[in-house]
Amino acid sequence: IPGASDPVIQLACLDSSLAIAPLFKRFGSVVITSGTLSPIDLYPKLLQFEPCVSESFNMSTFRPCIRPLIITRGSDQLPVSTKFDDRGDMGVVRNFGSMLVELCSSIPDGVVAFFTSYSYMESIISEWDGMGILRQLTKSKLVFIETKDVVETTLALDNYRRACDSGRGAVFLS
Repeated sequence: IPGASDPVIQLACLDSSLAIAPLFKRFGSVVITSGTLSPIDLYPKLLQFEPCVSESFNMSTFRPCIRPLIITRGSDQLPVSTKFDDRGDMGVVRNFGSMLVELCSSIPDGVVAFFTSYSYMESIISEWDGMGILRQLTKSKLVFIETKDVVETTLALDNYRRACDSGRGAVFLS
């Protein structure tokens, strides 16, 4: 960190069972799904319940090229943030869209962009449409959007994968 005298990186392993435990007190039936709750047999022990069904699926990437990024500034050097207070800032909205366009133009296959909620994603997509960002995005990638409908999302993911496999490339907004 430039200018910092003694930079410190602090890592923390957070226990998701602390957030899940109140759900068992409030609801009679709970479905837990996650890509990161592992080992799967640990959580029934921690939360003191006997699962009716417990399934674990092996996960593999179809291409060994995943690169998560943390970006704090746009190409115009304005800060970007997912803080609730900054979400409506049109500079932040524009910068996220511009960064996605730039990334998609240089990444040959697939890109997945995660949003903090469906409603936030919908508002951002609407703003990007008005700014012409979606039009720019479709010049380099097909665009697929996750919805709350499991059938639509399954179809979108299948088409996303096909677009990546065919060499066309795609971006999945989730």
